[in-house]
Amino acid sequence: MAQEKKYIPELRFPEFKNDGGWILETIGTIADTFSGGTPTVGNREYYGGDIPFIRSGEISNDKTELFITESGLSNSSARMIEKGTILYAMYGATSGEVAISKISGAINQAILAIIPKKQEYNSRYIYHYLKHNKQYILSKYLQGGQGNLSANIINNLPIYLPCDSEGKVSIKEQQKIADCLSSLEEYINVTKQKVYQLKEHKKGLMQRLFPAKGKSTPEYRFPGCCDTKEWDNSSLGAIGDTFGGLSGKSSDDFGSGRPFVTYKQVFDFSEVSIKDCSLVRIVESESQNKLEYGDVLVTMSSETPEEIGYTSVVTDKDIPECYLNSFCFIYRIFDKDSFDPRFLIYLFNCDTYRSSVIRIAQGITRYNISTTQFKDIMLSYPKDKSEQRAIAEVLYSADIQINKYVQKVNELEIQKKGLRQQLFPKL
Repeated sequence: MAQEKKYIPELRFPEFKNDGGWILETIGTIADTFSGGTPTVGNREYYGGDIPFIRSGEISNDKTELFITESGLSNSSARMIEKGTILYAMYGATSGEVAISKISGAINQAILAIIPKKQEYNSRYIYHYLKHNKQYILSKYLQGGQGNLSANIINNLPIYLPCDSEGKVSIKEQQKIADCLSSLEEYINVTKQKVYQLKEHKKGLMQRLFPAKGKSTPEYRFPGCCDTKEWDNSSLGAIGDTFGGLSGKSSDDFGSGRPFVTYKQVFDFSEVSIKDCSLVRIVESESQNKLEYGDVLVTMSSETPEEIGYTSVVTDKDIPECYLNSFCFIYRIFDKDSFDPRFLIYLFNCDTYRSSVIRIAQGITRYNISTTQFKDIMLSYPKDKSEQRAIAEVLYSADIQINKYVQKVNELEIQKKGLRQQLFPKL
């Protein structure tokens, strides 16, 4: 039974402004819910069939990694769901994620299926409502580090429903809200796909503009850029040296003083931006390495081998006094005039470099690279700076396009968040 108290959202579509207030129900009141199970692992009769087996990390996907058989379905707690069913992730890292299933298949115990009981309850409206309130749900029900939700918790989650002028639940207003948010979400997904396509295009360019493994020249050479001359092949130690980041600092030294590049900056950005730097206090008696034009900053530690050795290049000729965090090191080329700094951005992102740095990563729970092994890495590069600049210009233009669409995605995500806040009453 719906509560009598009425609620009004901040924003309401014009055609519904004269309708009744909103009522507060629970998920379990307006929908049937059930979770699934997992067929016995290791039983070959249960796996390799035709039934997609949906796990919590796959609720938004249009395909699954695992398939089960009819025997696996009938001899386990796995449950079938139809395409278009609301799926709610209850366990672990995906707790609180919600999606409209893009496929029919079987679900495991980490997923709760949510099916509206009546036609007056719109699935996409419920989906967007749960999506909007994810952080509220996690903060309220996963206190103390607990990583799991439950069917009971989800069934008792409050949900606002709009009513018409007669006080009945309005399917039309739910539909309007769902259509509005779904259209924006679809636009975001299309823009994300554009980002993906541009990144794949850039990846293809990189593979053509830098030599493949075992080759001394790339597949494509720019006309007029010594297109018949082989690239030089040298160890990083033969053409440059490494220098450490900040040392001997305590927590009291940070927050004021001179700018320093953080680990996150090096990890996230291919070019150093001084305006985004944090601050550290440096006294005259200290011997700390200052950054210079053309320096390559390298992350020396990461949780995975694939994320180690990320680089950021100092491309500002007039860089002010600036330092580097202690979890990275500086790679500085001896003859700076022989390299275009913007070319270095891409040289230290090519397949040869990435595969080499992953290979030398050492560790178990945390991976590290030594500067000694780093300097043993062999890279090929053109001595002709005009070729370096030509390569950098093409790839930099690709990056500009990628960043343009990434920024668009970020703006749309902010717009979507703000719209949800206005369209739903606050819990």
